[in-house]
Amino acid sequence: MRHKRLRLVLAWSWAALLVVCTVFGIKAFEDDTRFDTRVTALLPETRQNPLIDRANDQLGKLFADRFVLLVEADDLQGATAALAEALDQSSAIESLRWRPDDFINANVFDVLGPYRYRLIDDATRTHIESGETATLRDEALRQLFSPTGIKPDPLHDPFGLLQHWLTRQMPQIFSTHDNLVTVEAGTAQSHDERRAAVIIATLAGNPYDMKVQHALSETLDTFSAAHPDVRLLHSGLVFHATDGARQAKREISTLGLGALIGLIALLLVVFRSPLTLATLLLPLAGGGLFAFALTSLLFDSIHLLTIAFGTSLIGVAIDYAIHLQCARATQGERFSLRHMLPGLTLGLISSVLAYLAQALTPMPGLTQMALFATFGLIGAWLTVVLWLPLWRVRPSQSADTIANRLWRLFETLRGRLGVKSALLLAAVALLTIFVGLKSDDSLRLINTSSPTLLSEEGEVQSLLGRDTGTLYLLVTASSAEAWLEKAERLTPQFDTLISQGHLGSYASLTQQVPSATRQDANLRDVRTLYRRELPMLYQQAGLPEALVSRAMNTLDDVPRLTIDAWLASPLGESDRRLWLGDDEHGGVAGVIVFSGAFDAEARQAMTTLDSDSPDIEFVDRVDKLSTILGELRREIAGWVALALAVVTLLLIVRYRRRTWRVIAPAAGALLVVLASYAVSGVSLNLFHQLALLLVLGIGLDAGIFATEHPGARHAWLAITLSTISSLLAFGLLAFSATQVLHHIGMTALIGLLAVWLLVPLVQPRLPVHLEPDH
Repeated sequence: MRHKRLRLVLAWSWAALLVVCTVFGIKAFEDDTRFDTRVTALLPETRQNPLIDRANDQLGKLFADRFVLLVEADDLQGATAALAEALDQSSAIESLRWRPDDFINANVFDVLGPYRYRLIDDATRTHIESGETATLRDEALRQLFSPTGIKPDPLHDPFGLLQHWLTRQMPQIFSTHDNLVTVEAGTAQSHDERRAAVIIATLAGNPYDMKVQHALSETLDTFSAAHPDVRLLHSGLVFHATDGARQAKREISTLGLGALIGLIALLLVVFRSPLTLATLLLPLAGGGLFAFALTSLLFDSIHLLTIAFGTSLIGVAIDYAIHLQCARATQGERFSLRHMLPGLTLGLISSVLAYLAQALTPMPGLTQMALFATFGLIGAWLTVVLWLPLWRVRPSQSADTIANRLWRLFETLRGRLGVKSALLLAAVALLTIFVGLKSDDSLRLINTSSPTLLSEEGEVQSLLGRDTGTLYLLVTASSAEAWLEKAERLTPQFDTLISQGHLGSYASLTQQVPSATRQDANLRDVRTLYRRELPMLYQQAGLPEALVSRAMNTLDDVPRLTIDAWLASPLGESDRRLWLGDDEHGGVAGVIVFSGAFDAEARQAMTTLDSDSPDIEFVDRVDKLSTILGELRREIAGWVALALAVVTLLLIVRYRRRTWRVIAPAAGALLVVLASYAVSGVSLNLFHQLALLLVLGIGLDAGIFATEHPGARHAWLAITLSTISSLLAFGLLAFSATQVLHHIGMTALIGLLAVWLLVPLVQPRLPVHLEPDH
């Protein structure tokens, strides 16, 4: 009686806790900002120079809250104006730029005017230093009398030096047409002179905020529906985040729903009882609520892939309910929870150990998935142990019939794989794996964007000449001036690589802010030019001779342009991403970013700079992250081996010499999966190995229950039903368009089938004591 009262108290306590979890979960669902769609959440910390982390953040920050749309239409002005009006009314947009006046945020001559005599381009410098200054005078004279264009200031800049410098430093990618900012959208190969209007917008919130995503998507979808002939090209983080969120939600609903429908149909066929079906699904609900609530408490936001992956993972938890209810359906009144509890508990412990190995990785997204699954398994186990025995379950004739038929298959397969044969096959599999298995750590594995969106992104980036900031040099120095001098010494090498076609282009602060040494040399050249040509220029232009002395006086006390002054100006806004400022060692740091072509010759040159100078580090963000994924893949392989070793030691305590029969289904399935990939040429990646953790957990459950109940029909029935349910949960992931989930699904599909076959093959063929349900 006392035990019964205690069970009721625990059951009601668990019910009260789940009510609290439900309330908390509803509140979290109402707050869309708690959900994360960032692909980068799956990535680890870079484990590198902190300056590189700062540089990576800063390079992406400029484009994180902005996006670009290119508009192509027959009525370009009308279509662009209509789209701009729609966007301007959207709650997702903070500001919009699409007309020429929108881009004029400062008068360039006012900003750079005080420094103009220290800023001259290479061509002008060459003319002055070679003595060919008459050419500059003739050009200045033509500009003074030109009826169009920007005329030089006769007093402050008679030779138009600042205009020359700006023209050289700032390529004219954009043009204006019908009060629009446009780019040429055609290609030289096609001779197509299509014109596209440019719209640049700043978001009113975080690009991963689902409310912002919904508002922007609704605006663009409405516009596209009303203007079917208008082509829009998208570029921006918000579009990739939205694409990933849509895909994750779609797969949560389709794959998750498909697995649930298949599971319900399977259980109804076996048990023919809605009540039994309800008790089987109840642990899934309990585990899911418990996992969602605890994960929400531990993390600021929950990734949608965590829910998609974690919900399927919790599907393993139905194993506990299936084993319990299969025993009750076939044993009736003879059922005893005490007889089932050791197997249920060992199954939970082994699975939790396997999944917690994933939580030990430094990848925040994977840690979250692992903890979500662990909490779900614990919640489901508590639901099974505390609640299910309180419901009466009548013996099921259909379950008994199916159990008998499956038992005949089990008896046919039983004991056909002995220790020697198992070791021989394992050796062959290991040799195959060692010889043929390859690996793949490419970042494309975690890409969630559609090919169409990636193609549009590439096209926009190409047309606008923008860089992605994935290739750069991190340069450090003792001071800002020392940094500029060091960066300037690198410029000739970059220019040579560009002229030889090895490098596309580069962005460096020295292109806008020359070093003090260079600025002083420029000022001396300008004084030389003025002395040689200014009197003749004024005479030919018909200007008063008195202006000569006044113009010469403007060259006195000319301030130097500094990095801080340039970046503080509106003109330097886009260059702020290139400057990190003070570092932790008392110096300064900045980056030089490469874009466009970057071949092996350019890579070798940057690698040489890296190795030759301790103050220069070449960073390939994609390559570094791929390297980290590879390191994690190897780490997880070690965790899988460690988890299997720890679980084996725990099982030896209970099963002694029979332990190999418990371990064989899980370990054998791992070898089958890896050998299959080696033979078929599939490269192993991080997410395959994460799925191997799932196979390990499920295989250990099956081995434990088969060994705990060696002669019980209900155990084999439960193992079969659990395998099918897990195949529904994980096997369907093989059809996912999200590569992460696809790799997990394929591995689970092969591994689970191997587990199911190996369970009877390694059981002894000797006569065994049969349980009463036989």
